[in-house]
Parts: sequence; structure tokens; C-alpha cells
Amino acid sequence: MEKIDFVITWVDGKDEKHRLKRQQFQPANIAKGAAEETRFASNNEIYFSIASILKYVPYCGTIYIITDEQQPANIYDFVEQGLCNPDQIKIIDHRTIFTGYEQYLPTFNSLSIETMLWNIPSLSRYFIYLNDDFFFNAPSEFEDFLANDQIKIYGHWERSSLVKAKFNLRKGLNKYFGKSLQPKYTIAQMLSADLCGLNQYYEIHHRPHILDREFLKEYFTKYPEILHQQIKYRFRSALQFLPVGLNNHLKIQASKAILCDDINIAYLKNEASLSSFLSDLNDTTIKFGCVQSLDQLNPEQSLKITSALITKFKDYLPLFIHHY
Repeated sequence: MEKIDFVITWVDGKDEKHRLKRQQFQPANIAKGAAEETRFASNNEIYFSIASILKYVPYCGTIYIITDEQQPANIYDFVEQGLCNPDQIKIIDHRTIFTGYEQYLPTFNSLSIETMLWNIPSLSRYFIYLNDDFFFNAPSEFEDFLANDQIKIYGHWERSSLVKAKFNLRKGLNKYFGKSLQPKYTIAQMLSADLCGLNQYYEIHHRPHILDREFLKEYFTKYPEILHQQIKYRFRSALQFLPVGLNNHLKIQASKAILCDDINIAYLKNEASLSSFLSDLNDTTIKFGCVQSLDQLNPEQSLKITSALITKFKDYLPLFIHHY
């Protein structure tokens, strides 16, 4: 069976060393939301993410965890307890993926970090990227992501004109009146299509995404100024594009993508979505999930979610997780 590598970005924002480093580099005019604690929170989501891959993804190769001088506690228990192959989990520091671009470190910006994932040594050409709060909810086949050397993209087309007009207006208000220019997911997607000269963008949502390392490397080699402009921001900026979106639009332009309708995911977004999320965990037709902002729930709600995830992935989780 053909194997494909997985890449998970992770940070422990509660770590005092990391918190002090963020404060040291945080500018006074930082965009709203770019430095919120919840953006850097870690609530053991990564263990469920890895367990879901081990349970449901037989074509998984190496699992790379991208960190900033950190390491998830007991992460190698997966290996020591025989839950995965030796050397299947590898920790990759920001210094490695920013080799040749060290002047932009430290960075606390997920978009800057995602932009450099192609620079992971020995990474498979195609790889699947996950935030640490993404997981697989049901068995997955290789063809969920790649078929006949074409990547599968789940989403729908949106015209860029209205998003761009609003963005240009907000840039004007920022320039002349100092109004905050807040980063938005839709703007980042629009900007990624804009780089490819497209007047529409293929909108995607929170789930694992397949990327082509060679396409990204070739693009940034051809346009180094775009790469430098993107990764210079230590905290998220409204002027940054979505790296996954750039990958997707480059593949679409090259006729190397299969466009698929958007699909449901088990998505814990807030308190209102708790019941539907718990129900979706048991729905085998829903292949992907996302546990977003678990730290925003009250302790009782958080425990309910964690207990359900432990039950779902119990045979693939390190023993210490069972005590939470």
C-alpha cells in the first residue's frame, strides 16, 4: 500500500517560556485575535488526532509534529506502548522548517508556519496537513485525498469580487483612520486565489488537507519575494494568504485537482454545537472532525467531550490519557 506522510502543527501556549517569548515579540499594534490565548491553547487534542490516524488511516507514513522548542508530554508513549511503528512519530522544530529563513524566527503565526511545511526534510511529495484539533472520525481510504495523481479538494466556488471590495475598504480605513485590520479566513482564501490570477476561490473548511510539496517548493523558488512577504509576520496578519488555498489553486490551474462537494464534519465549534458533535462522533458516514476551542467550554462540558473521544479512540491512546 502506498504511504503518505502526515503533518500536525502544535503549540503549548501555557508553557511559561513560550508565553514570555510571545510577549517579548508581540507588537503594540497587533491585529485583534492574533494573540488570544485560545489560539495557542493545548488541551490534549493532539493525542486524539494521532489516535484517529492510527485507527482509521492505514496508508499513513510518518507523522511529523511541528513545534517551537517544545514537545507534547509523553508523545512517545504511542511508540513505547506499541500503538504505532518505531520512528513513525517525529518532532520537527521551527528551526528546521525555517532553514535558510531563520531571520523570521521566532514566529507565533500559524499561516507563516504552514507556508514552510514543504521544507520538512524527507517529507513525502504528497502529505496531509492537520491542525492539532483535526481528527479522522471514520475509516479513510487513500482515494479520499488522491486519485490518478490528482488531489481531491472538498468545498465550493465563491466569487472574489465582494470579499476583495470589502477588504480594500477595510485597508483604506486602516490606512487613513487607523481602524484595526482583522485577519479573516475568507480573505486569506481570496488572497491565495488572487496570487494565481483567479477571480474566484475554492472555499474550504476545517478538515485534513492534502498538499503537494513539490508544487509549493517550485512556486516559492520562482517567487521568493512572495514567500518572504508572507512569513515576515510573527503574528497573523490580514495581508497573508492561506497556504492550503495557494496549494489548491495551483493544482486547479494545473488540472491536477478533483473538485468535490463540501461534506459534513463532526465540528465542535462552541457550546451550541456540543450535542450534534457528540452524535456525529458515532456517525460512520462523517469521515473528519474538528474540536475547536475546547478551552472555551466549561469544565463539565469539556469533560463530556474528552470522555467521548477517549471512548472512541481508547485502544489507540496512550494509557496516561485514560486518566483525564
